[in-house]
Amino acid sequence: MKRTGLLVFLCLSSAVAAAPTRVERWYDHAVIYEIYPRSFEDTNGDGIGDLNGITRRLDYLKGLGVDAIWVTPFFPSPNKDFGYDISDYENVAREYGTLADWDRLVAEANKRGIRVLIDFVLNHTSDQHPWFKESRSSRTNPKQDWYVWRDGGGPDKPPTHWTSIFHGITWTWDPRRKQWYYHIFLPEQPDLNWNNQQVRNAMYDVARFWLKRGASGFRLDATPYLFEDPAFPEDPHPPKPGQGAALEPYNAGLAKGSEVLRELRAVLNQFPGDPVLVGESLTANIQSLARLYGTKQDEMQLPMDFLFANLKTLDAAQFKKQVDAAESELGGGTPVFLLSNHDRVRAWDTFGDKKHNEQIAKLTAALTLSQRGAVLLYYGEEIGMSTMPPSELKTIPLTAKRPQADARDGERTPMQWDAGKNAGFTTGSPWLPLAKDAKVNVAGEEKNPNSMYHWYAALLKLRHENAAFRDGDYVPLQSGNPKVFVFGRRTERNEWALIALNMSDAAQKTTVSGMPGEFPKLSRVLLASPATANPPASREFELAPFGVMIAGS
Repeated sequence: MKRTGLLVFLCLSSAVAAAPTRVERWYDHAVIYEIYPRSFEDTNGDGIGDLNGITRRLDYLKGLGVDAIWVTPFFPSPNKDFGYDISDYENVAREYGTLADWDRLVAEANKRGIRVLIDFVLNHTSDQHPWFKESRSSRTNPKQDWYVWRDGGGPDKPPTHWTSIFHGITWTWDPRRKQWYYHIFLPEQPDLNWNNQQVRNAMYDVARFWLKRGASGFRLDATPYLFEDPAFPEDPHPPKPGQGAALEPYNAGLAKGSEVLRELRAVLNQFPGDPVLVGESLTANIQSLARLYGTKQDEMQLPMDFLFANLKTLDAAQFKKQVDAAESELGGGTPVFLLSNHDRVRAWDTFGDKKHNEQIAKLTAALTLSQRGAVLLYYGEEIGMSTMPPSELKTIPLTAKRPQADARDGERTPMQWDAGKNAGFTTGSPWLPLAKDAKVNVAGEEKNPNSMYHWYAALLKLRHENAAFRDGDYVPLQSGNPKVFVFGRRTERNEWALIALNMSDAAQKTTVSGMPGEFPKLSRVLLASPATANPPASREFELAPFGVMIAGS
C-alpha cells in the first residue's frame, strides 16, 4: 500500500474508533424520496398534482422501499417562486387539496411505515403574507419589525448594493413605509427578521402545528441566509453584471443561524418519533458542513452534503475524497448524499454521455445508495427520467397554471407513470408538458426485470435487509486505479460488502488494498451491472465500462 493510502486509512480508522458509539435512529440510514407535488399525480383533472395523488401512489413508494417522503411546498402561495413564497404557513393551497387531505396522506403513509417531511421555508415569506402586509402598513404597526427594513438614502439610494440570488439588488423601496425592505431572493419574498423574538416564536409555532398533524420533520429551505451583518456594510468586491450573488461574509453563513437551529431542534425534541431536520446546507468545505450538526449534535441531524452533490463529472478520486471526508470529519454526524433535486439538473443528464446513460445511471445509484448514512432521491430518478432541454422549455407558452417561466422547470416535468396520455399524470391539460423524449414510465419499468426501477428497488432492499448495508460501517479502500472507486461496508460481526464502481467508458482492472486484515471471502454477488454471478475471488479483478460490482461475504 502507498504511504498516502495508509495514512488515509489510519486517519479514518482512528476517527471511527474515537467517535462515540452511534445510537441508530430511523433517519441514520433512511432513503428520503423528494416529491414535487405539482408534478407527481393529479387526481382531479386540473393538470396540477395534489396531495391525494401522493396518497394514491403510496403503495408504489412502499414497493420501491423508501423510508420517508419529503414534500416540497404545498401551502397557499402566489407562486412567484412556485410555492417557496408562502402566504399561509398553516394551510394547504387549493390546487393541492385541503388539510383533511394532508391528514389522510399522513395516516396512510404511517400504515405503510413511510414518514412524511414538510418543506419549511424559514428565511422569507410571500409579500402577500398577512405578516408582511401588516409590517409594510406603517412604522408603528405591532409587526413593523418582523421584516428587515432600512432607510438607506431615500427612494433613489438603497442601503447597500448587495446582489440578490435571483438577480438585481437585495432591496426594494416601499412607498407606504418610505423604507427599503430586504430580500435575498425575489422582491416578492421579503426576508423575515430573525432577530425579533416574536418572529421566532411564530415560526416555531408553525413547526408545532405540522408536528401535531403528523409531520416527521422538515426539510429546511435557505438556512444559510437567516441573518445579515447588522452594520450592512458595502461589499468591497461586488459581483460584476451577470455574475452570481455576493453572499459572504455579510449575508450568508453567519454564526447566529446556529442559535435558531438549536431552538428549532429543541421544539422537535418535544415530539415523539425522532422528528428530523434536513438542511439545504450549502457550505464551502467539510468543516463548515460539520458545524451544522451542532457542537453537541443539537442542530440539524441531516444537513445535505453539497460538496458531494456538486461534483459534475464521474471522477472516482473526487467522489472518494468527499465520501472519506464525510465519514471522518463530521464528528459522528450522519452523512447525507444526493445527486438530484428540484433545483438541479437530473443526474441522468449531469453524468450521462447519451450512449451509456442507463449503465451510468445504475452506477450513480449505487454510488449514493451503497453509502452509510441517509440518501435523498428525487421523484422519477428511479426510472431514469431526464431533464427537459432548455431549448424545448423555452418554447412552452405561459398559462394560468404556469404564469412565469423558470429555468428549473426542466427538472420538474410530470412523473411518468404509464404509456397513456400525459404519461398517466393527469386526465386534463398538465401545468407543464412532458419532455418530447420522455419514453420511460413506471408501468414499463416494473415489467422489465433488468430496468432502472428494479435496480433501485434492489439497492433499497439491500439497505433494509443486508447486514453490511443495514448496520455496517464505511471502510475506506484503495483501488489502485484512478478510474475506480472502491470501498467496503463491514459490521462488528465482520460481515462484509465490497462496492467497486468503474467511472469510465473502458474496462478497468483494480487491485484492492487498504483492507484491515485479510481480503474477505466474498461468497456471492449482491448486485452487479452488467449482471454476473461471479464475485471477485481475490483483490485483483476487472470491471466492465461503467461497471458496478457489489459482492458480500
